[in-house]
Amino acid sequence: MNRRRKRLLLRNVKMFAVCGAMVYLATGLTELTSNAGRVKSYQEEAVASVIWKVPRTELKDGEPEEVHQPMVTSRDLDAEESYLLTKIAMAEAEGEDTEGKALVIMVVLNRVWSDKFPDSIEEVIMQKNQFSVTQEGGRWWRVEPDEDCYNALDMVMAEQWDKSHGALYFESAGKSTWNQDNLEYLFKHGNHYFYKEKEK
Repeated sequence: MNRRRKRLLLRNVKMFAVCGAMVYLATGLTELTSNAGRVKSYQEEAVASVIWKVPRTELKDGEPEEVHQPMVTSRDLDAEESYLLTKIAMAEAEGEDTEGKALVIMVVLNRVWSDKFPDSIEEVIMQKNQFSVTQEGGRWWRVEPDEDCYNALDMVMAEQWDKSHGALYFESAGKSTWNQDNLEYLFKHGNHYFYKEKEK
């Protein structure tokens, strides 16, 4: 084999190797793109179908208990605000049905939206002389929200449920003379009586 034919054969081998490498790279890039698309699709599906869960209490075996966290719609809440609302529902209405817990949540939100009270959930709940359960030694400091409290928050947030009629106050037993004399009675649900400010 003469030198010219050797050079030609070597050039052909090199071209074949380059073409093969290009085909290999193109196939790899196509597969990477395809995989990236699938990953993106999985991520989108995961976001679309996610059920929010946050650890709240430690179980005896050390595994964190997962508590359902509601999807938030137009009433924007962060995780801490959601937790505060479910905790006040548990402290004030543990023995009530889901709607009874949702009504307690709505009273807090109605106060946040009112110009007569603080404008944050935490400040409303912790306002002095407003919710007896938050006083020193009160139930607030001993309870954690259960699944029904988060169901109640779901009703309020995701389903936009509101049968509070604008209630800003509630009490159990309905024995407060001050409430009866100074507030407008709205309705009774379970063991709670609900009121709002009297119109002047």
